[in-house]
Amino acid sequence: MRKITILKAIVDLLWIFSMPIIVLIVGFSFAVFFIDLTDFNIKINAAIINQNDLLSKVLFVISALNYLLIIAALYFFRKILNHFIRVKIFEATVIKSFQQTGNLLIISGFISLTISIISKIYFEQKITLEFGLNQHLVIICLGLFFLILSEVFKIAKKTKRENDLTI
Repeated sequence: MRKITILKAIVDLLWIFSMPIIVLIVGFSFAVFFIDLTDFNIKINAAIINQNDLLSKVLFVISALNYLLIIAALYFFRKILNHFIRVKIFEATVIKSFQQTGNLLIISGFISLTISIISKIYFEQKITLEFGLNQHLVIICLGLFFLILSEVFKIAKKTKRENDLTI
């Protein structure tokens, strides 16, 4: 139980630090279309954007909004941890939160992978094929893991219900 409280404290700390960033992201996402980007040294997925064209602004806004998906996944993970601390493990909200966290992480991983590919092609004018782990694949795998956990908890809930009916 101590490990869960440590994890919950870390996730809560991340949640608290991400709250002001949400306001900045939303505000800056709208403002980016009205300000000049050449004064800022903005980096999206290892591609430095210092041009003042529409595609770089759109990629920046999509990348910023993608961060909001990760924060939403963090919110659902906090819900799961709250239920775990209260020892309400097999509730429907836990299963639903696992699904939502997994779906958000998968969507976020594919969006960040797409942004990375587009920015590599557009800004660096090169196409490369790299093998190995990268952050996009890790996020997608983590999302799939949460979906698997959702299915495992569905099966465990059903088995628990059957065992409760058995004398």
